[in-house]
Amino acid sequence: MQKERYRGIAWTAIAALMLFGWAATLGSVPAGRSESPARSQSKAQNSSVEKTQTKVVLLGTGTPRPYPDRSGPATAIVVGERAYLVDFGPGVVRRAAAAAEKGTPQLESTNLKIAFLTHLHSDHTAGYPDLILTPWVMGRTELDVYGPEGLEEMTKHVLEAWRRDIAIRTTGLEQRHALVARAHDVKPGVVYQDERVKVTAFRVPHGQWPEAFGYRFDTPVKSIVISGDTSPSEEIVAHCQPCDVLIHEVYSPESVLSMPDYKTYRAKYHTSTSELAEIANRTKPGILVVYHTAGRGPHGPIPDDQLLREIEKTYRGKVAIGHDLEIY
Repeated sequence: MQKERYRGIAWTAIAALMLFGWAATLGSVPAGRSESPARSQSKAQNSSVEKTQTKVVLLGTGTPRPYPDRSGPATAIVVGERAYLVDFGPGVVRRAAAAAEKGTPQLESTNLKIAFLTHLHSDHTAGYPDLILTPWVMGRTELDVYGPEGLEEMTKHVLEAWRRDIAIRTTGLEQRHALVARAHDVKPGVVYQDERVKVTAFRVPHGQWPEAFGYRFDTPVKSIVISGDTSPSEEIVAHCQPCDVLIHEVYSPESVLSMPDYKTYRAKYHTSTSELAEIANRTKPGILVVYHTAGRGPHGPIPDDQLLREIEKTYRGKVAIGHDLEIY
């Protein structure tokens, strides 16, 4: 009789647990069944947003002057899980690694697979061997780079200069895969397009350089224009109407250079703060981001506040003086 009583208590407890477990599963999706249409649609929308989310990461905002807090010119456009570089000044790969550590994993070195070059000046290209070699050593499989005439020749010479290193790493104990770095000399127009971005190159005037480019990036959610090095350009005005972000070089008229007739040089090669304000007034970007802030005054680097004051004398839009590793 007592055994039967215990058995009855046990079955009652089991039944209660089963009932509790069944109740706990109400409102959840049973294994092997599809989710509700509304939940599936929400997930699809979130996935779509992640694929098209666009941000601009300033990897290098400097000039030929080796300021330790400003690496050579390099900008990353990150769209979803893919990164696109513009220029590769000194320090580009390590600045990208720093950005990855700060929360942009798309800029891990092995993800640096697509790049664009504005022109062949050394401060924009001195990081090219680093971009070709370091991510490859870390496991990247290929690199494609697009830019003005001379890029293919430069790439050929970089690979030749490091041929012994490449040979040892591929045929020696490391057993690295073949280094694939494809350079493309391009002309103005659409130079690259995939499901995330369309990239348009346009000519800009940069002194005696026969070919220098600016670039416009169009993603599903944002348009970005990068000037490269240029004096005031009608092409930039045309390609930033409209644009969400205009990244443009600048110098202060109060800055000086240790070269003969530097004022003539500056006027032919670069854009002053007042000239940039005029460009911004004509284009009205969502935000003007100033980089490649060239020049020193009589007492050292031109302060950010001075650059802002000079631009804001005539421009009332949103403007920021860019620094390495900032995100817009």
